[in-house]
Amino acid sequence: MALIARIVPGGHLTVVPRERPVPVPTGHDLVVRVDAMGLNPVDLKRAAAEPAGVVPGFDATGQVVGRGPNAGSFDLGDRVFYAGTLDRDGAAQPHHLVDERLCGRAPRGWSAVDTAGLPLTMITAWEALHDQLRWESSTRGTLLMVGGAGGVGTAVIQLARATLPHVRVIATAARRESSAWARRFGAHDIVDHASALAPQVRRIAPKGVDAVISTASRGRVDDLAACLAPFGHVVGVDRGPIDVTPLKPLSGTWHWVFMFTKAVPDWNGPGTPHAEILARVAALAETGALRSPTRHVYPRLSPDTLAAALTRVGAGHGVGKTVIRGS
Repeated sequence: MALIARIVPGGHLTVVPRERPVPVPTGHDLVVRVDAMGLNPVDLKRAAAEPAGVVPGFDATGQVVGRGPNAGSFDLGDRVFYAGTLDRDGAAQPHHLVDERLCGRAPRGWSAVDTAGLPLTMITAWEALHDQLRWESSTRGTLLMVGGAGGVGTAVIQLARATLPHVRVIATAARRESSAWARRFGAHDIVDHASALAPQVRRIAPKGVDAVISTASRGRVDDLAACLAPFGHVVGVDRGPIDVTPLKPLSGTWHWVFMFTKAVPDWNGPGTPHAEILARVAALAETGALRSPTRHVYPRLSPDTLAAALTRVGAGHGVGKTVIRGS
């Protein structure tokens, strides 16, 4: 049984079950018995965009119970984790079909609910820090993470601390809870998200920050530019339209990160393939360099639990990731 989420005109969310057989794998496909799935704002955007609704749940982890004829990277019984693609159903179903070339081996010693909070946001964070900014372990500088307590913000802070030891991380947060969360995951400094950022940031980094990663850019590009050092970089993770003209006097550069650009099984273009990113994330998780961002856990997958979890994600302003246990 798959669960279909749909947002009807007026913004009302509906979740209905649909009977579906266990999928049959072809090519490099894996059939994964879903142990837990994570939810993200993109699930709601798709539910609103598709009149017939969608099966949500890009983040997933579970056991391999079937393989296509060309699949050879994982054995039956292996635990995998992944973020899926836009052209296939999500993981809100007992068994999920995914191409093995988008998967990583789940970190050993991690529970399913902890693992399910990792894939999409960690891939996004890796692409921002290492593919777009091209920062390496020897890089020295200061990073401003706008939206430090959300899923992406938590991932960026952790990954920066784990892989960029000479980078100082400043995070924005608007509430006591979100400030504590961002500090817990490694932010060196916290600035008030609800106030003008530049005066606060300049007290910490008088010459400006070397880069900004932002999940809340619309309407505040002037403020972000005022935080930035000359020739600095901004990585936007949120949606446009955004006028980047304020970066021109700085000769600054704007980058976009859209995780699904590389959600292609045979990706051989620029940047790091998803499977390789997930392998590195799993290795960091196993050494203790990463902590799970999972904050809200819902029990056994059902129409009611999925609707409640999606409603929480849609409310925004939360900290950490929202996860549902498999059915």
